[in-house]
Amino acid sequence: MKRLHLIGWMSCITACSQNAVNIQQKLDTTNQSLSDVSKVKYQVDRRSEKVVPESFINWESHVINHQAIERYKNLLKLQGIHADIPDFEFFQTARDWQRCNATEFEVPPQELWRNIVPTLKILDQLIAQRILHDFTVTSVYRNLNLNQCANGASASKHIFNAALDFRIGSETPDEKELVLIQSTKVQICQFWRDYGQQLNMGLGVYPSGQIHIDSAGYRTWGANHRYDSSPCMDNFLNNGNKLDQ
Repeated sequence: MKRLHLIGWMSCITACSQNAVNIQQKLDTTNQSLSDVSKVKYQVDRRSEKVVPESFINWESHVINHQAIERYKNLLKLQGIHADIPDFEFFQTARDWQRCNATEFEVPPQELWRNIVPTLKILDQLIAQRILHDFTVTSVYRNLNLNQCANGASASKHIFNAALDFRIGSETPDEKELVLIQSTKVQICQFWRDYGQQLNMGLGVYPSGQIHIDSAGYRTWGANHRYDSSPCMDNFLNNGNKLDQ
């Protein structure tokens, strides 16, 4: 009888131990899942160290979007592009995307991919010459419907995936940062005057710290989209026509 009690007691210990192991495994799995969720919500771009929006992570997770991004980026690498723009900035559309019933992120049609190459090469040079340090890309490609809804210029180079907008510094700069923004604008203007013609560079400089660059013609403009409002302007330019973005 004692032997039967001992066997029963040992079986109970074994079963309880196994249950404890199973419970711990479930807890470990749950903790890992929670950790994975946390990583998704707070993923950081390894190049820029900027936090990646969860909306972009969800959008990119779709196979079609992911594959298109990879093909597009591979093409740019083959063209010798070095600028490390976070994907969530490079593929964002416009601030008015919700109001315009558009998507927050979009890969341009493949036939337009090469159009951005000359503009990205200009950006590469601005970075290589250490003119640009702290900047945020705010718009690249905008489809026609979104551009119209967002009050973009009718002949906007963004429609053709040939233009890039970026902001110097933060959205709400302090006095110290405003000095840096102004200094950077001066350097960009000087770059445009030195190299703009050979690069076929278009340059828009706005009071907010927003900068527009494209490779669709040597020209400049400022707040009112005319040459005479550009801080880069000098007497040697005398074309008074309105300049499209």
